[in-house]
Amino acid sequence: MRKISDTITRLAAFRAGQGFQTNGQGRDRLSDLDDFGSNPGALRARIHVPDDLTEAAPLVVVLHGCTQTAAGYDHGSGWAQLADQERFVLLFPEQQRANNANLCFNW
Repeated sequence: MRKISDTITRLAAFRAGQGFQTNGQGRDRLSDLDDFGSNPGALRARIHVPDDLTEAAPLVVVLHGCTQTAAGYDHGSGWAQLADQERFVLLFPEQQRANNANLCFNW
């Protein structure tokens, strides 16, 4: 299993090499995932599935930080762009203000 520090280093290098901008402007690349079963935490689910993805593609679950949304975190971090390049599916659980006023996940 790859270390998180290695992943962060690779993401930083990817962003630097692609000239990725984090100015807060841009389109929402995530889609809503509705009717995904039991949802006792009342979370929203957002996904990104690259075009022409193979059936055996890996799934990466990404959690945003406090005061963030899934789309905002994706836009600032470049996860969807990386998923398109490396061919994996993204699942972003998204916290709701009814659960936590600061949008923090309640561990």
